[in-house]
Amino acid sequence: MSETTKKNTGRNIWRSLLAACAVIFVIAVIFRIMKPEEPMDTKPLSTVSTAFPEVKDIDIETGLVGTILPSNMYYVIPKTQGEVIEIYVEQGQIVEKGAPICKIDNQKQIDSAKIQLDSAKVQLNTAREAYKTTLANYNRMSALLQTGDVSVQAFEQTKTGLEQAKAAVEGAELALQGAELNYNTQLEFSMPTAPAAGKVESETMELNQMVAPGNPICIISGEGAMEVQFSVTDRLLQSIKVGDKVRIEKQGSEYAGAITEIATVPGQQTGLYLVEASVEGDAVFTPGSNVNVYFRSGGAKSAVTVDTNAVYYDGGKNYVYTVEYNENAVEAAGSTIDENNKLAIVHKVEVQTGASDGKSTEITEGITKDDEIIVTWTAQLYEGANVQVLSEEE
Repeated sequence: MSETTKKNTGRNIWRSLLAACAVIFVIAVIFRIMKPEEPMDTKPLSTVSTAFPEVKDIDIETGLVGTILPSNMYYVIPKTQGEVIEIYVEQGQIVEKGAPICKIDNQKQIDSAKIQLDSAKVQLNTAREAYKTTLANYNRMSALLQTGDVSVQAFEQTKTGLEQAKAAVEGAELALQGAELNYNTQLEFSMPTAPAAGKVESETMELNQMVAPGNPICIISGEGAMEVQFSVTDRLLQSIKVGDKVRIEKQGSEYAGAITEIATVPGQQTGLYLVEASVEGDAVFTPGSNVNVYFRSGGAKSAVTVDTNAVYYDGGKNYVYTVEYNENAVEAAGSTIDENNKLAIVHKVEVQTGASDGKSTEITEGITKDDEIIVTWTAQLYEGANVQVLSEEE
């Protein structure tokens, strides 16, 4: 084959390859043009709920353990030594004022007082008879003095005797009163009575048991309202005053009350201040039992507040997230929103917080009551994020 023929053959091969490549390219372009375009991958924006700050009072409540005391507690204490021979009451019984509690055998003391009483009566009668005799003699001497039949000295002696006889009568009368008082007292001592109407909280008497003065045999709680006693620190003392309301809780039930007394000096052992509060209504507690006492120990009036869960903490600072509505948020994010929801941009706002009762927190700086606050959490909570705000209907 000539050199010219070889060159022509090579050129034809290259032309064929180029033509094939061109055909493949054209086919690829046509296929690309004819292929349907895939839809753009979109997803809904994060959904949040919002609320406006609420202007209200915040009450911070402190709870302590208190001890129930009856408003009036009476101790029945025997005033004589003797054996208990009868018992008239039992624990839990309601008694009236003056009701007998028990009978104590002090018959020896009663008999002794009776002897003294009888002796005093005899002495008084004797003194009165002597006075009558002396008075008659005085009258006779007075008449004789007028006629000059007796001397002045004799008359004066008779007068002195009359005064002495009168003093003896008065002394005998006082002795009789003392003897009567002693006798009646011994009778009273033999039968102690209830000093006031109320409930017998406890009694320690037994038949044939010896009792002695100074040892209580019965405790009666008065019919008045019960009281609760608790202790507070210096800090809490500054936040309470007489008349403040308290809430008392016992076994799931609540009762109202009010502070009636606050100690001005702390206890030597505890360093705490005793506080007493009345329990309103017909609440019945066992004296000495424990209850929970709640009272206002701080707070704020007419405060701008938000849900405590809407306050976030970062780097030692407090933040809330507000929303700013922006109609271009979907185009900017390439996302969709549900029907009726609103597009918004998130702003992270630093705030200063005040009082908090656990549910609501006071905001003292950073926002106003007109700012719309995000109250639900989402991973898209950051400055400039696009979110959709849940409509009120939903």
